[in-house]
Amino acid sequence: MRMISSVAALAEYFKRWFPKRNIIIISERKVKHLPVGGKTQFVTLALLIFGVCWASYSTGSFMAARSVLKEQRQTLRSVASARVDTNFNTMFPTSELTNVNANAPGNPTVTSLSDPMYTLSSLDHNKMFARIAFLEHKVMELKTNTDAIIRRVSDKTSGRISDLESVIRQTGLKVEDLKHELNGGKQATEGKPAANAKSEGGPYIPAAMSSQEYAMYGNLDKLAVLRQIVGNLPLGKPIADAEPQSPFGHRIDPFTGHLAFHSGLDLAGPTGSKIYSTAEGTVAFAGISGAYGNAVDIDHGFGITTRYGHLSEIRVKEGQTVHKGDVIGIQGSTGRSTGPHLHYEVRYHDHPMNPANFLDAGHYVSEE
Repeated sequence: MRMISSVAALAEYFKRWFPKRNIIIISERKVKHLPVGGKTQFVTLALLIFGVCWASYSTGSFMAARSVLKEQRQTLRSVASARVDTNFNTMFPTSELTNVNANAPGNPTVTSLSDPMYTLSSLDHNKMFARIAFLEHKVMELKTNTDAIIRRVSDKTSGRISDLESVIRQTGLKVEDLKHELNGGKQATEGKPAANAKSEGGPYIPAAMSSQEYAMYGNLDKLAVLRQIVGNLPLGKPIADAEPQSPFGHRIDPFTGHLAFHSGLDLAGPTGSKIYSTAEGTVAFAGISGAYGNAVDIDHGFGITTRYGHLSEIRVKEGQTVHKGDVIGIQGSTGRSTGPHLHYEVRYHDHPMNPANFLDAGHYVSEE
């Protein structure tokens, strides 16, 4: 009986916390009520708690990995700037010249290892074999050092490649699509020479090398491509000290009260806030654009454009080249706007994407 009573009390407690609720969906002509049971509410809450815990764990892991990657990049720079000492006198110490039998018949007088008269033939057999063994040791030592450098460079570049690919995926874009834009898109055809002209190029890769060396050269080339792509992505902040007003996606329109699609992100800063270009590019449009009011469009290449709407003042002209952080206008309330703010859009081949993803990804891109 006690067990039945406990179960009943638990059920009553569950119903108290998770009573039946209705979700109201408003369309242009209809109002729908979607009933939500207690079990559904409980499962949704459990999934939400799990999602929050997982996000916290993932964020901590990412920040730890970011710290490790930063240390690895510093090591890579020090390795890349290192120089292997191949000085002739290092391989042939001058002190060993005292062992040369210079007074022997037929042996020339040698005063320096840089003397062109110094050859293995000037030594007797024992010293010649010792010299050969010494040279073989130096060659093996140099090869060991070279292999170690190759392994370290390969490890560092692989880590950096994964880091940059993760940044690109976080924006919602696909790495392979952007590579196609770079290799086969508009940028690859600009300035195309005549058909009979001899056009050659590509990274330098020596003909004779090991599989490790080949992989290293491939990673370096891939890293250069990814750095170029990420360098053109709009990852900067369009306005400083801004408060989000309206997110990307479906929302209740502030003028009609009906459900509508919001193609950008509304950000509001202090009065007179400056608006900045979020990446290097070319101004494709600067002027009045219907509901956007005073607007600026910037083409960043790779099919990516950004749009800045409702400006009170435009400070760039069409065709002008801008860099990340350049001032392009002043926040305002022109066009279809309820108050001073910036309407910020990111488009890929004129398809609107969530600008918040680009802003979040920008937090994980270190300044080079």
